[in-house]
Amino acid sequence: MSLYNINSGYGQLQAIAIANKISTFGRFLIVIPNTDPNYERVVNLFKVDGGDGKVRLFNTLNEAYNEAISNSNDVILMSSYSSHTITPILWTKNRIHVIGLDGGDRLIQQGAKIQNSITSTEAYVIKDIGVRNSFINLKTIQISTEATALSVFQGGGEGTLFKNTSYVFGVDDNLGDVNASEFIAGTDSCTFLDCTFGSDTLLTTVARTVFKIDQVVPSQEFKSNILRRCNFLISSSDADAKLISGVATSDIKFTNHFDSPTLMATIVGSASAIALNSAVSTPDGLVEGGIYLSYPRAFNITNLGVNGGNNDNLQVVAPLCSNTDIVGTAPIAT
Repeated sequence: MSLYNINSGYGQLQAIAIANKISTFGRFLIVIPNTDPNYERVVNLFKVDGGDGKVRLFNTLNEAYNEAISNSNDVILMSSYSSHTITPILWTKNRIHVIGLDGGDRLIQQGAKIQNSITSTEAYVIKDIGVRNSFINLKTIQISTEATALSVFQGGGEGTLFKNTSYVFGVDDNLGDVNASEFIAGTDSCTFLDCTFGSDTLLTTVARTVFKIDQVVPSQEFKSNILRRCNFLISSSDADAKLISGVATSDIKFTNHFDSPTLMATIVGSASAIALNSAVSTPDGLVEGGIYLSYPRAFNITNLGVNGGNNDNLQVVAPLCSNTDIVGTAPIAT
């Protein structure tokens, strides 16, 4: 018996989902560990598909990813009770949408947490090189203590959506390595909405970058991206650490718009944390692409960027004010 009758089973579920603007015709794949308090109830809700015997319920994201069909707009729905430990995924499939079921709209501490193991030797937790994938309501955490675990997420996809996601190191073992970055951005025409990169809880001790613009897919530049209302955070004892930087002129192309970003370096919580010299840098000689910031806010940072040094094709739009560096300042007593 088919479960896709529009009046019952998955057919009715699909029709309701579409009516509620979950705009995909793909299958729903559920990721929930058997330790979740809702597990038994969810098992009864999501049976094996009638007729073709396809499974809809999985204990791990790896299993759900393997089941998802590239280009079919399948939706992977992840429970938010506890962390999901995965084997790092090289995400080559297209049009797969991963959504954390924690109520949504969190800027930090999303309930659906994805992490690797402490012995993982991969450089990333997830590396996306697919087309038009989506990552929504998710927190990705790098917890490996291995020296090779130098990034959290590597974005090399085209047309990817990142919405209400965050990317952090869960351990500080590699925060003394200049090559460590929460997010390596080699994305093409991607959308970032209300995302958070980095945290203010673990101390960085070298001049590393949180959001590092670098090629993830060979010959694919960071190009035509839009980042809206995203937060960039760090706690550092090295004033030359950066929140956003480009590695080389060959890594950036066309327009890349950071709309209303917040850039914050903490100087509390650690006796060693200090202000940064600058928040953003672009490579000298950059001519084929640009980093454009509209109405940025910078805190505990001396300069947003420094003219004449590592800031070619960095452009800023902000209201005129007496502090031309567009950085936060303490109130002055009168």
